[in-house]
Amino acid sequence: MARGLFTTKVNDRYMVKVRGYDKFFGIGETHNTQWPALKKTKGPFEVSAKENGCIIFIAATSSSEWIATSKHMVPIPKDDPQSHGGVGYRWVLQHLAQAGRSPDELAQWLFVHRVTLVAELCDDDFEEHVVPYTQRERGLYLHGINYNTTTLRTLPMTQVHAIANHFGFHQVPTKLFDTIDDIKTLATHIEQDQTAVLTWLDTDSERECEGVVIRCLRYSPDNTEENFFFKVKNDKYLMYREYREVTRMLLTFDADGTVGMVDKLPSKNLTKCRFEKTLYYAQWLKLRILDHPEWFKDFRHNKGIVAVRQHFEQDWADGNVTINAQGNLDVPLRRDTTRRT
Repeated sequence: MARGLFTTKVNDRYMVKVRGYDKFFGIGETHNTQWPALKKTKGPFEVSAKENGCIIFIAATSSSEWIATSKHMVPIPKDDPQSHGGVGYRWVLQHLAQAGRSPDELAQWLFVHRVTLVAELCDDDFEEHVVPYTQRERGLYLHGINYNTTTLRTLPMTQVHAIANHFGFHQVPTKLFDTIDDIKTLATHIEQDQTAVLTWLDTDSERECEGVVIRCLRYSPDNTEENFFFKVKNDKYLMYREYREVTRMLLTFDADGTVGMVDKLPSKNLTKCRFEKTLYYAQWLKLRILDHPEWFKDFRHNKGIVAVRQHFEQDWADGNVTINAQGNLDVPLRRDTTRRT
C-alpha cells in the first residue's frame, strides 16, 4: 500500500522513480498496530514529530534534474504556485540557497543514490492545516529518505538529519527509545496530553504538534526484517481537527463569496463527534458566522483555520462560551460574558 509511488518504463521494464512510504496506521487501527502485534516489533524505536502539512516527494529525473511532487500528481510547470508540488519545488530552491547548495548538487545526489526525499510542506501562506507555523518555522521538514525500490527501504533518522542539514531543510525532532514498553508509556502520555505542545520529544519546544511517528523493524512472513511505521496522534490535535471539519460542514458560500451557513445544524453528524467540547464549538460557530463573517471568507481555501480556532479557545478560556438546551443543537448559543469562578 505505497503512497506516492511513481514509475517510468525503461526498455519494457518499469522502474521506481519516486518512492513514498507504505501507508501506516495509528495504534489500534489495524491488526498490525494492536499492542500484541507491536510487542513483536524490534527496536531501536525512532520517534519523530509528525509535522502537520502536506507530504512532498523530491526525486531525480536525471543526473541534472529533479522534481517535487505531491502523492497525487507531478505539477506542470514544476514550480506551479497553485499546486502542492509546485510550492514544494519553490521551497526546495529556498532551502538550497540558504545552505549554499545548488539544484544540480541535489539532482546528482538523488540520482547517484537512487533515493526519494520525503518532506512535509508546512506553509500557512499557501494553506493552513490545524497546527500553526510561524514565518520562521515554515518550509519543508525532511522526515524520510527512501530507496527507489518496490519494497520500502528507508534510511535511519540520523542520516535523514544529516542530509537535511546538508541541503538546508528543516529537521524533525527525533528521539530514540529502546523498548516497546517505553513506546506504550509515551503513547499514553501523548494521546492524553492537554497542551498539544511538542514537549514529548523536546522539552524546550513551544510548538504545537500533531503527534509522533514511530519507526522500527518487524519480521515479514518469510522471516526477514522490514521497515515498519506506526503513529500516535494527540487528542487535543484531533479535537482541533474536529472543529475544522464542523466548520467546513456548516459554512456556505454564495457565488459572490458571501459567507453563510446551512439552514439547519446537522445534529445527526455532530452527535458522532468524539469530543463534547465540539458541540460547544458548533453553537459558538453559528453566531460567529453571523457577527464575524470576515473570519471565514477564505476558509474554503484553507485560510483562517487557525485564527478561528484560537478565537474560540480564547472565548472558552475567558468563560464566554456556554450552551443552551444541551442536546438540542438547533438552539442558538448565547454569549455569556460572566467569567467562570
